[in-house]
Amino acid sequence: MKDPRDRSPDGTELRQALQDLSTVERWAERVASGVQSHPYTAPESWEGPQLSVETRTENGMHTVAGIVTWPPGDGAGPAVLDESERAVLRSLVRSLLDLAGHESGTARTRVVLTPLGPRVAACWLDAE
Repeated sequence: MKDPRDRSPDGTELRQALQDLSTVERWAERVASGVQSHPYTAPESWEGPQLSVETRTENGMHTVAGIVTWPPGDGAGPAVLDESERAVLRSLVRSLLDLAGHESGTARTRVVLTPLGPRVAACWLDAE
């Protein structure tokens, strides 16, 4: 297991991660209670390349079906990533879907590759 200590000089990395997690947890609670059905959207925008991670979930098991560049259209296609980058994205998206309690269906998660690491910008859940 990696050492979870924040290595940023002013503690911003850990603080940002905890704020992101808290925001996603509140969204997941509203979706689970039926209060909110619209997609998760990050409270701020980030600069960096964007990717769409497409997943399929059955019985709570999330399978990444593809990772493509965002936005779709001219020049869009499969993202060129090495295996370690793909592993980080798979882990991030699966953790988000677990946290949201997504048990079955498809999902599209938009991730921004920021200088501080990948950030979830939006997530659309299509439950079956």
